[in-house]
Amino acid sequence: MGSIFKNEAEETAVAVIKQTMRVFSEDGVAYVSFAANKGKGSGAQTIPVSEFAECVEALSEIVENGISEEEEHISTPESIRRTASLSDGTISFRVRSGKGAKPAKIAVGELADVVKLFKGCMKAVESHAKDL
Repeated sequence: MGSIFKNEAEETAVAVIKQTMRVFSEDGVAYVSFAANKGKGSGAQTIPVSEFAECVEALSEIVENGISEEEEHISTPESIRRTASLSDGTISFRVRSGKGAKPAKIAVGELADVVKLFKGCMKAVESHAKDL
């Protein structure tokens, strides 16, 4: 009896990258694009060519040093700065990353009022925290 997977030879990441890697220009910016695997849940990675060498260096550091078992801990303010985006008149941001992290979405016209509200309740928040 034969294997039920006989027609699904696994391809290495190198083989898939060699098949899919391409360089293209969009709006005057050169990009390199590749997929590292195929199938559901996979897709192409697109990097500006101007950042490619630095990305390769980052991956090289992982080869040399491994990956820390701890997730990178960035502060909540840094998470907000890194994830803030504007789309269709709505600002969205995340206060944390990782699985299940959902963005807060606030209309552009309301953001100043939200900030004012937060500033006005800082002392109350800190006071309540001390009582915990």
